[in-house]
Amino acid sequence: MSTYPSEVILIISIGTLLLLSLGGFITLLLFLYKQRYKTHQQELIAIEEINQRKLLQSQLDTQNQTLKQIAHELHDNIGQLLSVVVMRLNTIEDETAESVTEQSVQQTRNLVRTVIADVRMMSKTLDYDTVGRFGLLPSLTLELERIEQAGRIHTQLNTIGEPYSLEKQTEMVLLRMTQEALNNAIKHAQAKTLTVMTDYSADPFILTIVDDGRGFNVSEATSRTIDQSGSGLNNLQHRAGLLGGTCIIRSQPGAGSRIEIRMPRNQSI
Repeated sequence: MSTYPSEVILIISIGTLLLLSLGGFITLLLFLYKQRYKTHQQELIAIEEINQRKLLQSQLDTQNQTLKQIAHELHDNIGQLLSVVVMRLNTIEDETAESVTEQSVQQTRNLVRTVIADVRMMSKTLDYDTVGRFGLLPSLTLELERIEQAGRIHTQLNTIGEPYSLEKQTEMVLLRMTQEALNNAIKHAQAKTLTVMTDYSADPFILTIVDDGRGFNVSEATSRTIDQSGSGLNNLQHRAGLLGGTCIIRSQPGAGSRIEIRMPRNQSI
């Protein structure tokens, strides 16, 4: 009996096995390549995030140093000059006997004293060390009191849960983000009431800024380029993302605005 068919079958079987092995090897190589490519992309993203955080840190250091110098200038120089003005007004009041002039001097002196108080309060909210010394809540309180004293907008601060300390740099970024959101509401929203809410009751920490102003189209505002007014909304979202958090902006024309910043506890730059 001839063995030829058996040899053919054996050869075919071996060839098939080799083809299957080769296919499996190629599949394994493709799988390993995809895994390596995915890991490489993740490494690139991680490096980019680190670089972005370093850039944010550098920007914060520069901004904080500049604001600190401005704060000291306001407190030490401008505040002293205004105090001298009050002293001069006191002298003028002592030297005049006319009731109309005396009343005018008193009103001017009271106005200058109000400006002195505003300048001192502003210098505290600008100074980075204020957050380090007092924490986020007292710093937010100072900022809202400064706005309230202008007499045009009502402000309120609501707190949920037991307050705890976040990382110092995180609290500074949260304060700056809140200041930017409040300033945007003051300049553009024509709001009558500004409300800041802090929620410490769960992880993540939530800070919310709400105004009752005229509102805006969020999609249109966040699509603006960096040289256009309103691009600060993108800046809020970018900063929150670099800190591992999120910033959700909700608004519509005629219905006010709500900015919600969620930040994980113990998160740092």
